[in-house]
Amino acid sequence: MGRYARWRRMVQAQGRRLHDALRPADEPDPLTGPAPSLNRLDALVEGFAAGQPVRWSLAGAPRPLPEAVDVAAYRVIEEALTNACRHAPGAAVAVRLRYDDEGITIEVRDDGAPAVRSPAGAGGGLVAVCRRVERVGGTLSAGPNPGGGFTVRAVLPAPEEVAG
Repeated sequence: MGRYARWRRMVQAQGRRLHDALRPADEPDPLTGPAPSLNRLDALVEGFAAGQPVRWSLAGAPRPLPEAVDVAAYRVIEEALTNACRHAPGAAVAVRLRYDDEGITIEVRDDGAPAVRSPAGAGGGLVAVCRRVERVGGTLSAGPNPGGGFTVRAVLPAPEEVAG
């Protein structure tokens, strides 16, 4: 492959990352169809479960979330599952959602081998998701687990009286 082709691919990839990072949280992704939402969580998990065991659990009383929070929650799970497939293929993955009076907490944990991943080498996906989470007033943490594997955790505000 020629130098020009490699350069073109690199520029296109950077453009996609920049577009994703700058796109408003509530803007639907024209490449994926319907707007991302936790209402589509079954389909998202099913798509990843074809290649590795993924299970999800729910605590608290689910309720409608503000659209930007709903999209951010979906994107956190999507990125964490993508990273688990890429960096821990075949490892079991657990997705946990917990609703409380203040909002929703999401934790995605894979049981892969001790991680070689490091925050310094983090790709654009986690960075973009972190920005999206911060735009809605939430926090995101991601890192290796002491015994192996990797956890992504997001806390998103959606007080019960304002949700919906």
